[in-house]
Amino acid sequence: MAAAIAATGVLLESPALYGPVPGVIGGACALGATVRFLKYKIDLAGFVATACGFVFYQAFQANPVMLPEFTSGLAAVPQIDQVIGIALGNLTTAMLLLSHRIVSFFLARPIRGLVPPAVAGARRHVDRYVVPGFIVVFTVVAIPQVLFGQVVIGAIKSVVYQRAAWGSPGEFSGFDTGGGPIGASLLNMTFWSTSLFFLWVYLLGSRVRTTMLIVSPFVLIWTAGVALQGSRTYFVVLAFGLLIYVLGNARRGPKTYLAAVAGFPLAFLVLQVTALFRTEGLASIDLSQLAKRMFEIRGNEGTVSQIDGLEFFRTEFLAKEAAPNPLLGLVRGLVERPVEGLLMPVPRALFPWKPMDDTAREFTLFFQNVRLGVPSQETFLGASPGLMGRELIRYGVFGPITVLFWLGSILALADRLYAVGAASDFHRIFATVLVAFAVAQMRDWVPMWFLPFLPAMAILAFIARRVRRRSFGAAPKHPHGMRVRPA
Repeated sequence: MAAAIAATGVLLESPALYGPVPGVIGGACALGATVRFLKYKIDLAGFVATACGFVFYQAFQANPVMLPEFTSGLAAVPQIDQVIGIALGNLTTAMLLLSHRIVSFFLARPIRGLVPPAVAGARRHVDRYVVPGFIVVFTVVAIPQVLFGQVVIGAIKSVVYQRAAWGSPGEFSGFDTGGGPIGASLLNMTFWSTSLFFLWVYLLGSRVRTTMLIVSPFVLIWTAGVALQGSRTYFVVLAFGLLIYVLGNARRGPKTYLAAVAGFPLAFLVLQVTALFRTEGLASIDLSQLAKRMFEIRGNEGTVSQIDGLEFFRTEFLAKEAAPNPLLGLVRGLVERPVEGLLMPVPRALFPWKPMDDTAREFTLFFQNVRLGVPSQETFLGASPGLMGRELIRYGVFGPITVLFWLGSILALADRLYAVGAASDFHRIFATVLVAFAVAQMRDWVPMWFLPFLPAMAILAFIARRVRRRSFGAAPKHPHGMRVRPA
């Protein structure tokens, strides 16, 4: 309904129809799914899909403060791209839920095989494996901090100056980098602070809680050095994760919910400061400007980006008969996407044939030259073609199927983990990490977002497999020598 109304509104040139009305529909769906998840502790996939569909694809167009900007941006885009792009943006929730349902049905048995029973996730079974994993990740994150960031100074500067380790040459960076490509790759390990944070949150409830409290200043400042350096998506990802792990616990009482409600305004304020003053750092904060622009919520222009991405695909690829082969693109999307993500920690200097995605650069040049009207062959900003737009550009008309398959698979596994063990801290933290990864990819799937979550996902997947095998025991032998899989 939201997609149909939005597309009709574009055709009729009615901002009310393509802005607030679809947003109200999406917001109502997200609110209902959130209440359902928090109250009954069910349907994690429904909560994630509706929340992401609204936050990334409907809230911007529905925001009365931003609607004039959204409307003026549409004026420069051909109507066909407006209609298709806004329809796809408002269909995001439905597409995510449909992909989750399809994957859950056809891959039900493999997904069940990856999820241990709730009793196997008891802390007495898994904590002895999580602790060594935490130590390894802590050590790896500490190495670039010691070499480049003086342990905590670099992370603090990244927050204060709103610049992270990946600052462009000539710009301020919280870390004094060096070592060429190898050094830059090593510095990327600071992203692992995200995995470190989620493992730390889990271990706060374990027998090593005292140790976790002792190392908490390092964990928190290293995480802040990445999450609070101007990246709005990072902040949203951590908020989603904490909401699922903490409020998704049936043992949490009213005090926890009151604390979450009280903390929401503070989280919103931090998010707005990050969005509005990210170019000049915290020293540039102007309270009058902050108050005036408090509801200019930015960073969630998924539909706008998707409209621009569709125009680029239609005019630069379809019109010039240069679109990727659909069948080859489908295969590449299914195989290449996880491979390039898994290879993210490997320095390109050591692995030069690692896949490289030029989609972002190609689209950014188009955006600069066509949308901004600034002739340039060098990129000076990071434009996004949106979730569906990037898949079309990179893999052809079947490209969106591949990204929906992988997103649906992640949601299906996370939903199964939570459904089986909502009361198990291990099941919930595993589902949390998977959802956090999916949320990071919802607006625009890029290999870079694999890096922060790979360590935690690898550690938790290894533990899940180990405890599941122990809970079922060895498969009995068939009389003819074959092994029989337990039911």
